[in-house]
Amino acid sequence: MKVSKFLKGKIIILLVIFVFTAESSVIYAQDTTTLQKQLLLVKTDTARVKILNELCNLLENTNPNRALKYAETAYKLAKKEKYKKGEARALINMGAIQMYLGEPKKALKTNQSLYQLCKLMGDNVGMISSLNNIAAVYQRDSKSTEAAKYAFIALQTAEKHKDNSLIAICLINISTLFTQQRDFEKAIAYAKKAQLVFKKINEPENEAKNLEVLGNAYAFNGNIEKAKPYYLAALKLYQQTGNEMGNAVIYTQLVDIFSDEPLKQIEYLQKAKLIWEKIAPHHINAIANTGNYGFTLFQILKDPDKLKIVEGKLGLSKKQMLIDAENYFKKGIKLSKKIGHTELISMLTIEYAKLCEYKRNYKDALSNIKLHYQVQDSLYSQSNKNKIAELEAQFAFQKKEDKYKQQQALSKIKTQQIYLYAGLAIIVVIAIFLYFLNRYRIGQLRLKNKLQKRDAEEQAKELLHQSKLLESELKAIRSQMNPHFIFNVLNSIEAYIIDNDKYTASRLIQKFAALSRLILENSTRSLVTADREWKALKLYTELEAMRYNNAFSFNFEADESLHLTTLLLPPMLIQPLIENAILHGLIVNPKPGAHLEVQLKKHEQGICITVEDNGNGLEHQPVTRTKTGVKEKSMGLASIKERIAMINAQTNNYLASFKIMPRAEGDGTFATIHLPNFDGTVV
Repeated sequence: MKVSKFLKGKIIILLVIFVFTAESSVIYAQDTTTLQKQLLLVKTDTARVKILNELCNLLENTNPNRALKYAETAYKLAKKEKYKKGEARALINMGAIQMYLGEPKKALKTNQSLYQLCKLMGDNVGMISSLNNIAAVYQRDSKSTEAAKYAFIALQTAEKHKDNSLIAICLINISTLFTQQRDFEKAIAYAKKAQLVFKKINEPENEAKNLEVLGNAYAFNGNIEKAKPYYLAALKLYQQTGNEMGNAVIYTQLVDIFSDEPLKQIEYLQKAKLIWEKIAPHHINAIANTGNYGFTLFQILKDPDKLKIVEGKLGLSKKQMLIDAENYFKKGIKLSKKIGHTELISMLTIEYAKLCEYKRNYKDALSNIKLHYQVQDSLYSQSNKNKIAELEAQFAFQKKEDKYKQQQALSKIKTQQIYLYAGLAIIVVIAIFLYFLNRYRIGQLRLKNKLQKRDAEEQAKELLHQSKLLESELKAIRSQMNPHFIFNVLNSIEAYIIDNDKYTASRLIQKFAALSRLILENSTRSLVTADREWKALKLYTELEAMRYNNAFSFNFEADESLHLTTLLLPPMLIQPLIENAILHGLIVNPKPGAHLEVQLKKHEQGICITVEDNGNGLEHQPVTRTKTGVKEKSMGLASIKERIAMINAQTNNYLASFKIMPRAEGDGTFATIHLPNFDGTVV
């Protein structure tokens, strides 16, 4: 599935990110009614400013016009009271909402004022946010050079002050810039860096924006399948946080994801349209959605299969769809001209010209084609200006570097002349220089030794940390195994209770009690003696044999030369293999002579455990659930591989291994586990 040319342009338009300072985050547990009541009760203007800003934050994604009035009131009141923090926060809110409402010039001016105010206050967080916001305004106007300049300055400042929230937001902004420049590899890399930061902090709205940006990068690069999960994850977070604007943006993006499903396309376009009409009809994304509505209807008209579906399910006639598509195009072009967005005008006019040509309205088709190319010329002109500005900046830097080199060369000549006329003085200077150089080198060697010692200590700490991490991961695996095992045994008991076989149920409960005690005791340890583990495995097998009316025989054999009371084994490592052999081999298609063989032997470098059955075999695993209640997929094999990998990672001898294969002769499965001799320290 490829991205249409129109939607590629639309995605670029949607890549405008606006950020907020850490101070602007509030607790949204209170509703507007509660805050409005508080506003009437507070006595100080400072408190009124705080509540007005909170009301603005609460409404910015659902009723931006009302939210802007709250922000403007807060700003005027804070300025009157010389309450700088409240003034800065109000400016942040004003700039964001002005951007949402399609007023980039006002947003730029507001954020420039914010930057000056934060600089005066020494508020680094506010300065970073204003730089990001200025970059977003320039990006919206396709001024990539200016946008990149401010975005990277913001990132460097955020990293300097180690503010994870702002670092993540800066990374998102830079990712959108690279997507706009069609450098998708870098766009994805920066967005994934931001994703790592969001794992450390709880900011669902910004995390949703980052997921949206990742989806845009993949979608615009033509990889719709990779984009889809990111868009859906972003939509889920937007819905959880009540971000109506975020929902509208994602609905528009999903139109192209479901390009083969016209009913879903129209549904998403309509959802986005209703949201934009309610909160910000002149927002750039609202206009893009309007044009996209016309484009999508036009595409459906040209596809007989899609047209048939829409006519049948929605009752829309071809004639009505043609009228609607034309109206949407006209409205989109009109609004684009009103806000002066040349890229939107360019994209919408070329698509509308195609629609006019389809209707055989060649007059309007020609006028829109002409307008498209006029706008394209201005866009290329702006692109050229950006490139010239970039080259001029590089040239200025080169001139400074050349001047510096010339000054260095002149200084060198003067120094040589001085050396010629003051030989004796030079010798003294050199002697003194060598003396201090020698002392400097000794100091450097001492420093190097100190750094090496510190690095060694850091490496030791890191190894200890890795060991603890592996320990916690393994304990997590064991904690997942035990409930899984107990669930199967309880199923066996339930079967006999249902069959009213009291004697067998009683025996089963007794064995289960003994087995449960062994499991609970063993699961608290990283290693247990082999006799305890062997006993637990036998009890489990007996329970399963009873459950299935002794449909199979079994035998456990341990090498006599092994001392089971001192030999150590990881608990619950072998049980999944026995479970697999019974549930997926012996019971699926029962046959006479079904048998399970479990052996514990000495190995030249440790011990070897084998589990062999003559059952169904690997190549004949059932696809559907059988009437015996066997689960469709065993998770035990994956856990065995994980634990083997952890044992090898900790012992560093890579002696542990696991293999499962068909038997050499006849049906069935043969599994082996090789383990080293444990000294009691491996977890």
